[in-house]
Amino acid sequence: MGITALFVIVLIILIFLVSYIPNLTLRKKIFIVISALLICFAVLAFLFATHFGKRKPQQENNSTEIKK
Repeated sequence: MGITALFVIVLIILIFLVSYIPNLTLRKKIFIVISALLICFAVLAFLFATHFGKRKPQQENNSTEIKK
């Protein structure tokens, strides 16, 4: 659900911004919106594939026990 809402918000913002660019045909505007959405999707897929850069939790080191 969250990803769908993100894409809808990005789509609305892109359409709003691209509509104010003069001297572009409708075909070029559609191409710009589609390419920007594909880039956004690729970045999200990369972030999910790498787990948002989250590192594995460090394990405790039990080798430093005090010997009696």
